[in-house]
Amino acid sequence: MTIDARGPGPNRLPPDYSESDSFRLWDSWLRKRSFGPDPTLVDYCAQAAEAVESGKGIVSYAIAKGCYEQFPFNPQIRDDTIDSIKANLESFYVFYDIARSPPPMENSDLYPVDLTAALSSLRNTTYPNDYAFHTSLTHMIAQLRDPHTSYKSMCYQQFLFIQPLSTYGVYEDDRQQVKVATVLTKLDPRLGNSLVDCEVTHIDGQPAFEAVSEYARTKSYSKDRGVRLNKAFSYLGHDKTGSYFDRYSLGTFAQRTFIPANATIEYKINCTAKFGPERSTDASASSLITLNLTWSALDSTMSPFTDGASYRQQFCSDNSIQTVKKFVLDTASPDDFSTVKVHLQGGRKKSRELFRGPYASFHLLSDGITAVFRLGTESPNKLDAKHKGFYINIDNGFASMEAAGAKKLIIDLQNNSGGIICWGRYVLQTLFPQTVDSPYIYNLRASRLAQALAHATFTYDQDTNSPYEGLVDPETGSEVEDVSWMIPGIPLPGREGAFSKRVTDRYCPVVDEIKGDAEDAMFRPEDIVILTNGFCGSTCAVLALQLHERYAVRTMAIGGHHGQSMVFASFPGGAVQANNTQWVQRVQAVYSTLPARMRTKELESSVPRQLPANGALAFTFREVMSTSRPAQVSEYMQIPSEFRMDYTSARFRMPSLLWEDVRKEVWGGPDVAAVDPDSDSEKEDKAVGALGIASAELVEEEEQDLHLDRIAAEADREDLEWLQQQEFV
Repeated sequence: MTIDARGPGPNRLPPDYSESDSFRLWDSWLRKRSFGPDPTLVDYCAQAAEAVESGKGIVSYAIAKGCYEQFPFNPQIRDDTIDSIKANLESFYVFYDIARSPPPMENSDLYPVDLTAALSSLRNTTYPNDYAFHTSLTHMIAQLRDPHTSYKSMCYQQFLFIQPLSTYGVYEDDRQQVKVATVLTKLDPRLGNSLVDCEVTHIDGQPAFEAVSEYARTKSYSKDRGVRLNKAFSYLGHDKTGSYFDRYSLGTFAQRTFIPANATIEYKINCTAKFGPERSTDASASSLITLNLTWSALDSTMSPFTDGASYRQQFCSDNSIQTVKKFVLDTASPDDFSTVKVHLQGGRKKSRELFRGPYASFHLLSDGITAVFRLGTESPNKLDAKHKGFYINIDNGFASMEAAGAKKLIIDLQNNSGGIICWGRYVLQTLFPQTVDSPYIYNLRASRLAQALAHATFTYDQDTNSPYEGLVDPETGSEVEDVSWMIPGIPLPGREGAFSKRVTDRYCPVVDEIKGDAEDAMFRPEDIVILTNGFCGSTCAVLALQLHERYAVRTMAIGGHHGQSMVFASFPGGAVQANNTQWVQRVQAVYSTLPARMRTKELESSVPRQLPANGALAFTFREVMSTSRPAQVSEYMQIPSEFRMDYTSARFRMPSLLWEDVRKEVWGGPDVAAVDPDSDSEKEDKAVGALGIASAELVEEEEQDLHLDRIAAEADREDLEWLQQQEFV
């Protein structure tokens, strides 16, 4: 069933968000919790700097917490921050009105958020320290359940709090279970890999599945409860650096940017099902074990600091560093899962990998005709300076599938958070060359400030600076040349305020180059299925929705809560704008070209100012409209996946087995013996030949040594190398 997203839903909570249960509980917790010793007596940031130097980047929970909480609350920073955010959201956040009265959405925990009231409430609140204010603001905006719209203080992103143990969720033996996904023995030498796949029965005295579900309920990753749960758990994903190994993410339950409520978490673990009633030779994996595990803080800073003053200057001021290190925590040595693999595979062999690049990998299943296109991201990696590697990756992969004789296709989009919109367009065009029009149609908020900026853009030649330059009329395919698309604004069914006419982006030149006829498509729509765990967001979500709405491609969602429906795509939203210095300068520059008679006091007050501290505000600037139902806002549509499947230990650990189960569920048919490469040598030779040519082109165009070595290509991608080290990407 698809929920009608045009009209407002019932106000299930009071319209003033500051009075809602969720906000009240969070605000009360911030006010009442202990914030440690008097910061005038101890400089915890100085201790953190010493720990970073001596502890190889690892800081204790207490010291990291003390560093964050030692900075006093400043009412002026609160007021200026709120005023800047309020100006941006009221003028530009395209879902400002619908957030106040959203449509009912099953399994969403989506409550009305009146941003004006909530921001005003925060502006009138005194907090025990600066961290508490910024955290409360972050949490309030997160209640929108719109990952494109967020606020974070970069001052308090400089430590990543992690657990030495991560978990994953399965449905086995007729019940939801939580199991150990990975362990980091360098953080806690008591742990061993024998704990992997043991059941976690309780977390802090609460049944484990309930504990993780409760944690995930308040997060913003998706409007779907099951998707948020999947994001909290660990997952195995394609590595976008082009590594020959997949990588586990710890999941958000085991790694957090906020200070965890307590220094430790208690896990009760039962290994009986894995080892039987006898104790394992590994002392950490007895049948029943209780572990109190400590949170550790990883140093994410991009510049050295020595004390509280230098920390504040480096990371908290309005002109300080706005980025942090990103960590990839590799997992498991090649032999750690050998016993488990034999049990999980049940004698079935893995898929044959046809091609792997930095963004996607391509595989052939045991029936010899079903391929898997595993797309991990549409965001550039650090090596792809020219952004050509993505297109070559896709071209090489499709060439390898064609050479292998693939007739059916599973598109695995699990944990794909999106990226460049033209990259999503390229995938859509590759699958369906006949897509001649722009599939991504937008509306924008036509506030008074937005209309004034649009007027200045076209009247005073401000297209270089303007956020409204380069938009295209989808009816004519030509760029808009006057303000008639924005002024006077039009109403939308069930919405408050005025909106622009429908627009789209400039066409992507690289997409135009591969347009063709329907008969050029490699796969028919009925021979394609999309596989996600619901966390297919932004560009990935728009791509998935286009495939489903436009071409009726079927969908499969995995994980979440057993027996509950779940969406296959999250936060398709639209274009995102960040309230950084460049954005504010662009808006102010365009606004300043207006004649004095137009710059009224009311309009002047709505112009955003730079955030007073090192904060980052992002918001949905343009809303994507449904292709099949043009009056529908994609962000608030709820389209359940046609097929549902639970994670099991086998499906979590071994992607090949998951793909085989998806193939059987969608197209039927018995298990098929693995393809013997020797009996199909001609087909493999063709595939290798195609890859050889493509790889040579890749090296030439990218000027990078990304050539695939055939011996390395035979490595077991589903074995994992446990390096226990941090790699910065």
